[in-house]
Amino acid sequence: MEQGKPDLQFEDSARPLLLGLLGVQIFLGYEWLMSGLAKVIAGDFATGLAGTLSDQTKDMSGPYKSFIDGVVIPNGQTFGYLVMAGELALGVVMIGAALLWITRWSQMSYTGRQVVLGLIVLGGVVAAFMNINFHIAGGASHPWLIAADPNGEGVDLDSLMPIIQIIISGTAFAFLRRLRATRTAPAQRPAAVAAARS
Repeated sequence: MEQGKPDLQFEDSARPLLLGLLGVQIFLGYEWLMSGLAKVIAGDFATGLAGTLSDQTKDMSGPYKSFIDGVVIPNGQTFGYLVMAGELALGVVMIGAALLWITRWSQMSYTGRQVVLGLIVLGGVVAAFMNINFHIAGGASHPWLIAADPNGEGVDLDSLMPIIQIIISGTAFAFLRRLRATRTAPAQRPAAVAAARS
């Protein structure tokens, strides 16, 4: 281990769990990337977003409906481009950060590790926020209830993805805290020893 570069590794027995979680992150990143690419290739997502939302939220009421009608629909094209850019960025960040962690973690500097972990935390929070909004704007029923259609899913993807992304984000945040703790621990030890001796 190099001086000043803490070796933050999972214990060997837990490494398969980390790899599994990063595999899930890559899959979610792929979902975001493909969703964004599909919107770009279709070519009419941004221009048609206002009309789509008008149809989807016509039976909705409450503050979210007011927000959709007063802010999103009048600026539908701008929001459409933001959604496409956000989905593409989330896909690239989630896939890229997971691959960097799997393949380059031991060669990365302390700052590089912080950046990778920070991107995973931020990406997971933004992705969960987008999924929740898609779920509500789509007029989906409350998640986690028995499906109205016996052939349907119990929990739709927009309800399941935020939970998975928050778990991934929380795990990355825990690693980020652990990384920072291992960086400051050696500097604190001599002061603690000196205080104990006096």
